[in-house]
Amino acid sequence: MGKNIGILLDLDGVLVRDKKLNPFEDTSEFLNFLRDREIPFRVVSNNSRVPPKVLKERLAQKGVVLKEGELITALAVAPDYLRKFNRVLPFCEEEVKEYLKGEGINLVDTPEADAVFIAQNHGVTFEDIKKVTTALKEFKAKPVAVNTNKLAKDSDGLYYPATGSWVKMFIHATDYPESEVVSLGKPSEEFFKLALKGFEDKEVYFASDDFYTDLIPAEKYNLKTVFVTTGKYSKEDIEKAQYLPFAVVNSLRELKSLLEKALK
Repeated sequence: MGKNIGILLDLDGVLVRDKKLNPFEDTSEFLNFLRDREIPFRVVSNNSRVPPKVLKERLAQKGVVLKEGELITALAVAPDYLRKFNRVLPFCEEEVKEYLKGEGINLVDTPEADAVFIAQNHGVTFEDIKKVTTALKEFKAKPVAVNTNKLAKDSDGLYYPATGSWVKMFIHATDYPESEVVSLGKPSEEFFKLALKGFEDKEVYFASDDFYTDLIPAEKYNLKTVFVTTGKYSKEDIEKAQYLPFAVVNSLRELKSLLEKALK
């Protein structure tokens, strides 16, 4: 069973309820169901604050144990792309800077850069903002975004601008052409190709709480999109966006029922 379908799963808002990676009450049950029914899956995340290996370890500490190849993050694909630049100005968390250094990326702390790597940065300062703006304006650095997410929801339930919103601000301020911004995570073609590798003979479902970054772009890959209401967007939001996914579920248990029907 489960030989003809596969599924991509967003992390935040689908498997975990907050930035502290606390899982939903039915997360373990759902992952066990996928493995019991031999349904191949990948957790695909635009997380830009934690290196992939560390994220996997922290998830395991919370009881969400993922095997090799079951987790793909935007940060995992960043080093290969950034190696083409001699000087990279990072706009990201310190932990991510150390990860990039360990991958051989030459990071600089001045605006004289060939590229600016933009990720979520909760420790951002006004100096950081000035350096990035100057790098784009004066030195024509290439903006490389880890993702284009518009909105994020913190563990306290409050919202804040995600990486894509920072990118929009920087390119608006510097008149940088939006078409030339590079995005490494969802919904980039490179990311989806990696996520779908080995799923070519499957009918693939994609469950996410983000229709802007995930579900709407996924339509061109012929994925069965499933909007999960336990994250940052609500049913009202999806109605405002005038987007109609394949299905809408309110929990992983409902998603399990949907997949069980697909197996019959």
